[in-house]
Order: sequence, then structure tokens, then C-alpha cells
Amino acid sequence: MTLAPVVIFAYNRLTHLQRCIKSLHDNLEFLDSPVFIFLDGPKDEVDKTKQISIKIYLESLNLNSRFKLIYRNKNYGLSNSVIIGLNEIFQDFDRVIIVEDDLEVSPYFLKFMNEALNYYQQLGDVGSIHGFSYELRVNMNTNYFLRGGDCWGWGTWKDRWYLFEKDAGKLIPIFRNNPKLKKEFDLGGSYPFFKMLERQSLGLVDSWAIRWHASLFIANKLTLYPYKSLVKNLGFDGSGTHFSGNIKSNPELSIDPIVLDDIPVKESKLASRYLGEYLRVQYRIGFRYSYLRVLRKIFHLIRSLLAK
Repeated sequence: MTLAPVVIFAYNRLTHLQRCIKSLHDNLEFLDSPVFIFLDGPKDEVDKTKQISIKIYLESLNLNSRFKLIYRNKNYGLSNSVIIGLNEIFQDFDRVIIVEDDLEVSPYFLKFMNEALNYYQQLGDVGSIHGFSYELRVNMNTNYFLRGGDCWGWGTWKDRWYLFEKDAGKLIPIFRNNPKLKKEFDLGGSYPFFKMLERQSLGLVDSWAIRWHASLFIANKLTLYPYKSLVKNLGFDGSGTHFSGNIKSNPELSIDPIVLDDIPVKESKLASRYLGEYLRVQYRIGFRYSYLRVLRKIFHLIRSLLAK
């Protein structure tokens, strides 16, 4: 079986990166895989100090010749770090597995990802493979497909990655001119993906993931999900640059291998419906959290003014 290179994007979180690499190391395929670790450049002196510890840690791993450390000399930001990094990797490889430093993976994550990347490579309807699986209200007994892309422990091929449209302004008119497509993109109004894309075009957020999702969605590509999650997100502790404060459930990692079952290559309407319910709840929780956070800031501002 051809092993895809594993690409890890890191920045300034040593503890998260250590857990991420430890979990990858528990995968039998890891030491035989090409591994690229991109460390984005620091924004300030605080980041420089944090990155000294990260570099000491990485260089203490006694990595073999399959490992390559790429230290950026300037701060690209997460989106550009991912986009530029993958464009570089795809100059030499036709597939890749991507992990960010706040992800912990199952010992069977790389097995599933590599098997799926090999199995579905020639099926053009499949745009990517995903390792994280949402905690839906109904238990999925088989792997399933959803339309679009995703970002928590994923893999894709060079020809699918080249569908990625960096300019959100070019994606927005396609949805605006097709209300049915826009409604499907927002899962029937369950989650404001289109609004996120608009915010990206206005420079209010910097998300490669919403552009990747929109690009694959417009191209009518599918992403394969395991019926039980092989990825856990550690970034909900507030340490991430783009952490929104939303309370999200983190499924337990699968302790067993995920078998590639023979399923129809089409979107699971059942999974799509329950994902809409899940995201609707998460969006409401996140909105209330953000609203209360704004109220707290106003309260503290008034109290400080009164104190003066």
C-alpha cells in the first residue's frame, strides 16, 4: 500500500503538538511515512519564546530521513500556512494527509486514511477523506459520504486540491445566483456556511476551511467519513487562534480499525439531516456564548468607568 505523506501544521502550542505527534507515533504507518512539519513564523516576541521550546522538542525527536522540518521565517497565518504548504507538497506527491497541531488521532487513523486514499483515488466523485466523525443523534453503522470538504484530520489528492478556489469572492456569486444550491450549502438553513464565506471575502475571518468546503461543494464532490471518529480536537480549550468559544462535543476515539465497507458513492441523506440538527444546536450555543461574552465586556467597561 502506498503511504501518503503526513503534513503537520504547527504554531505556538507545544503541549498540543506533543500530544498530536505522540498519537501519530502510535500509528504503525507513521515511521514509514514521509512526514513534513510546518512551523509558522512568530508574530511577536512571546511567540518567539514559545517556538524556541517547540524547536528544541522537534529536534530532540531524532527524526529519520523521512521527516522534514520547515521553519517559516515570517508569520503566514493559518490559512496561508496551509495553502502554501500544501501547494509545496503537491509538487512532489499526488496525495497527502493533513493534521493540525491541536488534533489527537486514533492508532488506526493512518491505516484508514491511506486505505481510503488508495481505494477512492480513481473515483472522481470523492473529493477528500476525513478522519473526524461528528457525534450525530443517530449512530452511523457504516462509513458515510457528505457533500463538500472538511478540516479536522483529512486527506486528499493533487487533482482534487487543485479545485480549491482561494478567492472567496469568486465563490459567492455562484451561490447567490443559485438559491437552491445556497440552501443546500447551509444544510437547509441549519448553519450559516454562506455567511462565513461572505465574512471571508470581507476579510473579517481568515479560514481556508470554508473556502475548501465551498470549492468542493460547488464541484459536487463528496467527503468520506468513518462511522466512528478517528480524530479528537484538543483546540476547544481556547488556545487556538481561530477558536470561537463554541461548545462542541468531542467524540471518543475509535479503539478499533475502521473497515472500508462497500457503500454507494453518494451523499448520505440520513447523515446530512442529522448533521444539520447537530450544527443547528452548536450554532445556537455559540451564538449565546458570544452574546454573553459581549454583555460581560460591556458590564466590565461600565464598572471600570464608574470606578473612575
